[in-house]
Amino acid sequence: MCAGCGAHIRADRPSCLRCGAILEAAPDSVTTESPQGLSQRHLIISGAVLAAAVLATAVIVWQTRSAASDPAVRPVSPPVATASSATAPPDTTVAQPSAAAAPLESATFIDSKREATAAFTTGGFESARASYEEALARRPDDPEILNNLGQSLVRLGRVPDAIDRFERAVALSPQKWNYRFNLAHAAGQLGQWERAVAEYREAELLFPTDYATVFNLAMALHKKGDEQSAISEFQKAIQLAPGEDSFHVSLAVSLEAAGRVADAITEFRRYLELAPEAPDAAQVKAHVDALVAAQPAS
Repeated sequence: MCAGCGAHIRADRPSCLRCGAILEAAPDSVTTESPQGLSQRHLIISGAVLAAAVLATAVIVWQTRSAASDPAVRPVSPPVATASSATAPPDTTVAQPSAAAAPLESATFIDSKREATAAFTTGGFESARASYEEALARRPDDPEILNNLGQSLVRLGRVPDAIDRFERAVALSPQKWNYRFNLAHAAGQLGQWERAVAEYREAELLFPTDYATVFNLAMALHKKGDEQSAISEFQKAIQLAPGEDSFHVSLAVSLEAAGRVADAITEFRRYLELAPEAPDAAQVKAHVDALVAAQPAS
């Protein structure tokens, strides 16, 4: 995980794709997704969303993998989420107590947030949920707590409850990119692609240079069936993160679905050039060969 911006980058990357910082240490392993046709190594996430994406849980319908939606996402405040989340890491800033707050209550509130953040970081999502609920009882209109509670609920599989918290956080802080991103990701987990697209577009307006947001938007458009718009967003994501080989697979899938087979072949081949040793390289090559063989002679 990049110490500068919180992005989760593949182990073999020397620098962060988002902010350009040199990565001092690589993670021990790379989170993978289960195969559906071609292997799915990435997703927006995520969980983001890369994250997850991106979306972190979005899976390409055709025989290929979802690409890097779990690219982790850049938090506005210091990151603590894991790469498999595909959502923006929870905010870890501690709100300063007001002058009127009792010292004991303020200390308890701060402790609750710290305990929740620590539990979330170590994967104790139920403990994090309980601590964030306790903090929220004291500060019911704190958007950071609502967002972080939503994150915990997502990890616990309580996505509809998480959406409620994200919506409240967005209503309180509509200009906060990570709240929009997390709401979009949660909508995608429920297959609400219209809603996911709308929220990702809002997130893109707030952070137009974030490749994870753009990629997750493209994935949501693909899942919605709007391939032309998805192609445009995939191309933008590639421009923002040209070294991310998996983006070319997702673009190729949308191109093929749109009937642009020759362009799809080009993108599949570009992926093979960038990642010749990828676990799904042989399957991608076999698919390319089949597409070439099916083309009319010219």
